[in-house]
Amino acid sequence: MQQIDLYCKNCNKSFKIAHVISGDDSTPVLQNTVIKCHHCREKRVLILKKWTEGDLIKRADNEHRCYV
Repeated sequence: MQQIDLYCKNCNKSFKIAHVISGDDSTPVLQNTVIKCHHCREKRVLILKKWTEGDLIKRADNEHRCYV
């Protein structure tokens, strides 16, 4: 089972959230979920609207990390 871990693109620290790959690129990812980065000085808050699994896979690197 593969999963993609989500990281903050500003401070490069983990959100401690992962998405398990289902294999369907059109599957919505973490809709209506508020993600907070408690490490950044700006205290970033993200809501992934209209993100699909295909978008997440495109942004992921070789170590299955996606910087959002």
